[in-house]
Amino acid sequence: MSTTTGPTTGPASKRKKPIREASTLVIAARDLSLPQDTDHSFDYRLLLLQRQGREDQFAGASVFPGGVVDPADFSSRWYELYRDIGVVTGDDFGWGHMRDKPRPRPITAQREKGLLPNEVAFRICAIRETFEESGVLIAGRRGDVLKTKSLMNRKGLATATDFGRLGLRGGGPFPAQEKLRQWQKYVHDDASRFLEMCLELGVYPDVWSLYQLSTIMTPRYLPKRYDTMFYICSMEAVPEVKVDQKEIVDHRWLTPVEGLRLHFRKEIELFFPQLNECARLLELRSLREVQRYAESIMDEGMEPQLVKLVRLADANIRVLPGDDCYPRDCDDSGPSIMQLDESEAENFSRCENFNRITMTDDGHFKMLCNIRLPYQQRSPSNINSRDWTTDSKL
Repeated sequence: MSTTTGPTTGPASKRKKPIREASTLVIAARDLSLPQDTDHSFDYRLLLLQRQGREDQFAGASVFPGGVVDPADFSSRWYELYRDIGVVTGDDFGWGHMRDKPRPRPITAQREKGLLPNEVAFRICAIRETFEESGVLIAGRRGDVLKTKSLMNRKGLATATDFGRLGLRGGGPFPAQEKLRQWQKYVHDDASRFLEMCLELGVYPDVWSLYQLSTIMTPRYLPKRYDTMFYICSMEAVPEVKVDQKEIVDHRWLTPVEGLRLHFRKEIELFFPQLNECARLLELRSLREVQRYAESIMDEGMEPQLVKLVRLADANIRVLPGDDCYPRDCDDSGPSIMQLDESEAENFSRCENFNRITMTDDGHFKMLCNIRLPYQQRSPSNINSRDWTTDSKL
């Protein structure tokens, strides 16, 4: 077996691509309309948004709500809002104890003094982007967020609420929902107006209902690169969705198994992060199980996940840390692509530790993880797309 490594060919590959920080929210909402006739039934669905079809690396894909962080997400003016619930310093939000634990780069990045802590700003970004793209506003009145803040600080479970269901106080020229839709447009065009909206409406982004889930960095061989924090929240009812009709053109509420099945049937397109999270939640059939998992890792460390591409004679493998094909001492400055002179079968027979997704030349997909992930992270379920072409697969 011979091994070669190297960056993607072409002049553009020699220029270092900027890495944009981003935040994503997985919303798991209880859906009472789901049949509960088997032991394998789900009682919740996940929100997936369909991106518009313009030319970019995510065109047409179904994604979780989220986007790039904005300087407004870190603004010190957020303290003007949260002061009313006892938040005067960054540590008052409740994540100061996480400083000494392993954290990914978006959270450890040094920023100007006086700004919101990264743990808070990335949650605000996820809430803002979710509102921009879907109209779902994870926020509440003072009493609502004081309750979730208290639950989080006591290591309990804080469920999220869509503010649109609570209604707006005061009058004005618009009915409540129409007023929120107008603000959705404003915030989409100018992220700084999210804080303006919250101050005017007397509503607090409920950062305490968002639990850390995972993190991933886009590999260097893709046109655009992101270093993304993934959060998860649970809701006791499916909220109304109004997509922005700009970046997002449609939406679906799908169970993890529905999302995977539709992807393998080529009815929707999921990218690695969505595939990975659907597979991670696949064996968690109830919303309470999802909530327990979120609780179990809320105070755990988390390290960056940088995907590396390995090209075999008849397949491409996307490997993650812990896989036997993952480069040792791997960092972002290393080669973006490795090439091994062997078949998928040969590679499989010589490896013992797997944390990978394999795309074979005949169009099939396999996800395999047989290692114990650090920091109590749940391993994604093992999946072979050949098993997912009929409704019988659960």
